[in-house]
Amino acid sequence: MRAVVSDVMGDEIDELIDEVIVDAYGEDEQLWAFRQAFEEECVFPFAGRVVGTDVLVDSIDYSGEERRGLVAHCRRDSQLHTVSLLDVTPSPPAHRQTRRLLDAYRRWSRVDPLPPLQLVSVPTWHYPAFAGTGIAIPAARLALCPRGDWDPSHEYWGEPDEPLPALLIDVIEAGVRPSFEMEQVLPGVDEDDWDSDPIVEAVELHHAGLQRDAIRVLNDLLAIDRRCVDAWAHLGLIAFEARGPGPARELYEVGVAVAEASLPSGFNGVLPRGYIDNRPFLRCLHGLALCAWRRRQWDDAAAMFEARVWLDPTGSLDAIACLDQVRTRQRWTRS
Repeated sequence: MRAVVSDVMGDEIDELIDEVIVDAYGEDEQLWAFRQAFEEECVFPFAGRVVGTDVLVDSIDYSGEERRGLVAHCRRDSQLHTVSLLDVTPSPPAHRQTRRLLDAYRRWSRVDPLPPLQLVSVPTWHYPAFAGTGIAIPAARLALCPRGDWDPSHEYWGEPDEPLPALLIDVIEAGVRPSFEMEQVLPGVDEDDWDSDPIVEAVELHHAGLQRDAIRVLNDLLAIDRRCVDAWAHLGLIAFEARGPGPARELYEVGVAVAEASLPSGFNGVLPRGYIDNRPFLRCLHGLALCAWRRRQWDDAAAMFEARVWLDPTGSLDAIACLDQVRTRQRWTRS
């Protein structure tokens, strides 16, 4: 075994290797570093195969034998086995960080990479229709905070005898995906002073029928920082109710574009509504889909409602209800 990283530099696996073995000198120290990384970040147990046999991997260890490297403690039925970690192939669905660590260890060990996992296809986020509204999208991005893996087996999907929509079945079968919380920009507000939240103030003004005052508060936020996605969401709602889907679409679309610009290319993770800072983006996306539905842009509306479900599976029952009506070409009606 050689403690040398791949000559192909610059991808996320090389970056992970560098992160794991930083300050570790020599093969023995680097093996201990990998063992520590697996202990802290790997999700146990995980399913795998060893020489064609299904096993569950309970832990990964290093005994100090450099020639053998890391070992996996596995069980099959009631029998326990210890094998080289390089002999283990993970079975889908695999947690993202577990798979990344396995890929990193194999590359560090100079052995062939694992075969790609055969998973249900997860659509990647893409909303290309931002044609420009005359409002510039800020160059600064919103931060994405990792929130661990989203595991559909840990979610409540109703009673066993209740049929699930086909789209939710696809989401569940796609397996474990990484979840994130998107940064919410609320300019001019101290994190410890939520009593002065201008979004709440604007909502209260809107509910009181003081639309101009609500719009002023929201525009004041955007004058400070145009990345305030929640301001775009509430401006879109006010416009939708007062002036219709055309003006509302322009506002919702800017909010979606700001959030989309902050997602990595090929993003296929989850942005659960349970993390409250994801809600502004989800509001904008839902509002934009409603605008397309109201304008009878059936395909666009369906694509956006489907995206809502994939981004926030357990919080998108409203999107599924709308999607059913869009697919059957039912006209939008105010509920």
